[in-house]
Amino acid sequence: MRLVTATVILALASSLSAFGNSIVIFNTGESSGGTALPTGETDPHYDLFSVPAGSPSIAITTVPNPVWLSNTSTTDWISPGSSGLDHWPMGTYDYQTTFSLTGLNPATAELSGSWTSDNNGCIYLNGVNTGDCDSYTGFASLDPFSITSGFVAGTNTLDFMVYNGPGALGPDSPTGLFAEVSGTAAPSAAASVPEPSSLPLFAAMGGLLGLAVVRRQLAKR
Repeated sequence: MRLVTATVILALASSLSAFGNSIVIFNTGESSGGTALPTGETDPHYDLFSVPAGSPSIAITTVPNPVWLSNTSTTDWISPGSSGLDHWPMGTYDYQTTFSLTGLNPATAELSGSWTSDNNGCIYLNGVNTGDCDSYTGFASLDPFSITSGFVAGTNTLDFMVYNGPGALGPDSPTGLFAEVSGTAAPSAAASVPEPSSLPLFAAMGGLLGLAVVRRQLAKR
């Protein structure tokens, strides 16, 4: 009886730890409540980590350029200014966000979503190019991406490195980023151990299942 109960409890704990937890990470221009921010607000989750000389180093929710994909109810374009018609210097704009895997197993982590930018760019995880890149003129549609390796315990850094090339009217041109991101990871080994307060529940469930097994065995005699 005790052996059956213990086995059932371990099986229940293992099955719970197999389910992935959501990684807390945000779309561009998304509020902490899950909706898109009003145009012209500073993005609370993305920073312009580096920019060419002469450009503001702040990521702002932006009215899209007419040739860009439209904003949605959960995602905004972000750029150095509040209008996608503004022109900014040529060079690389590094849009950076961070997320934590504390309590989660980095080996099981995965990020996925879709993105686009003006002009082309690539996604970096913890300083390493993931190979997820978009095209120079593809800002009217989304490119899917999936990242399944390169994660570390604790804080991780995700960078969208966007290159702003010359425009039709000169070296300065509009630039921006639009990204939808979500992720999951299984609990770490330590996090998957049942809390003391949950052990009585596991024991009760295990006891009921064990009793059912014993009764079935007695009924067969």
